[in-house]
Amino acid sequence: MKYFFLILFLPFLLYSQKFESGIIVGLSTTQVSNDNYSGFNKFGPRVGLFINRKLDWINIQLELQYLTKGSKQNSNNSIQNQSINNNSLSSNDNYNFNLNYVGVPILFSLKIHEKIKLELGNAINILIKQKEEVDFYEIISREVNRIESAILIGIIYELNKNYYINIRGSNSIFPIRKHSSGEVYGLNRGQYNTGLSFNLLYKF
Repeated sequence: MKYFFLILFLPFLLYSQKFESGIIVGLSTTQVSNDNYSGFNKFGPRVGLFINRKLDWINIQLELQYLTKGSKQNSNNSIQNQSINNNSLSSNDNYNFNLNYVGVPILFSLKIHEKIKLELGNAINILIKQKEEVDFYEIISREVNRIESAILIGIIYELNKNYYINIRGSNSIFPIRKHSSGEVYGLNRGQYNTGLSFNLLYKF
């Protein structure tokens, strides 16, 4: 996998004098749509590197990121009874679904104000670890797809020439896994990652 990322970034590194680069540090808050839990209760880190270049009136940015996604519910919140892999869950149960990804987002950004840009893009994320727990005990988890494709939309605010604030929303384009029943309901074809991230970018 490390060679894949090296090959991907090599053309940008060879012409780095024409590009701007930096680091990303942020916090992601996520949920899994259609899992009967509501709220962006799963928090985790988002860290990475970026390199970008202005092309005429638009900027293109390539990133390498590590981030966590998933779903979380505490027992003091009211939830519907449901079943996960034949494990019955009630409102007295704690639930934690953790997904760790390494990914490559590609984004296009457009300046709409002197210090504000809008961004739109896509990320290909590779699942490196998954873990599902009920009342802090790991359960046999239904397998999540190894590759996730997600649409990205966000806003960037320039603090100064080196620091930027970025708020970004994301949603899986395809289901990360099927419903536990295996059924499909119209456009609802399974479970999807949905998230927001709040990031600080530092440009070298």
